[in-house]
Amino acid sequence: MQLMRDKTIKDYLQLQNAYEQWFQTALGRKLLADQRSKIDTVTQRIFGYQQLELPVSHRLPMGNATRLGHKMMVVPQYQTDMPESILVSLSHELAVRHDSIDLAILHHTLDFAASPHQALREASQVVKSSGYLLIIGFNPISLWGVRKLVSRKKSAPWNGRFISGQRIEDWLSVLDFEVSNSSCHFYRPPFESHSVLERFSFMDKLDKRDTPMGAYYMILAKKQVGCSISAKPRWQKAKVIGMPVANRVKH
Repeated sequence: MQLMRDKTIKDYLQLQNAYEQWFQTALGRKLLADQRSKIDTVTQRIFGYQQLELPVSHRLPMGNATRLGHKMMVVPQYQTDMPESILVSLSHELAVRHDSIDLAILHHTLDFAASPHQALREASQVVKSSGYLLIIGFNPISLWGVRKLVSRKKSAPWNGRFISGQRIEDWLSVLDFEVSNSSCHFYRPPFESHSVLERFSFMDKLDKRDTPMGAYYMILAKKQVGCSISAKPRWQKAKVIGMPVANRVKH
């Protein structure tokens, strides 16, 4: 498989680790809290049993508050402090049974995946019919997108991908998903200082106006493809013809 920009799997694992470290900063924690709140809101009416999450890190769960019964995580590499229930698998080669998941959450997965289109395809295949995909990613049409363009120091998250929400929706359409909800959130500028961030708290009012220039987008899409049902074979009724038997004895 051709990796984008000729990077190796190791490069993308390093990028994912850098994302995890960035989410520990003041700006990252603020964004993470906002995302968890929005995820709780958009998933409160989704019911089912199996939930799959592809997080930035197993230390940063996003879907704990959902109403689904059994929750799984998939991470790309093993770490000693991981719980036993976590599955180790690459996002573009998911070792999960197809048509088995009610809700799959991709938290910035496509921003640092080795092959984002293939990662989305893999996630779409494990979701069952009428199940949901929830995708969170950085919005390039925002102040954060401008920061990525002008930033000289390409550290996380500015060295990741900022794929537009419209492009993600186009990919979902090809994969037979119908977008149920698409929105942008978090309008504060990308300043690292907590005190400076608080000065821009008034910009949170833009969140209620559905302005498409928030720092991240959240897309909820429902799978429209029905599960395949194996048809019963139609056996042909053969006409039985009696065959003569040699040396038949007449009584």
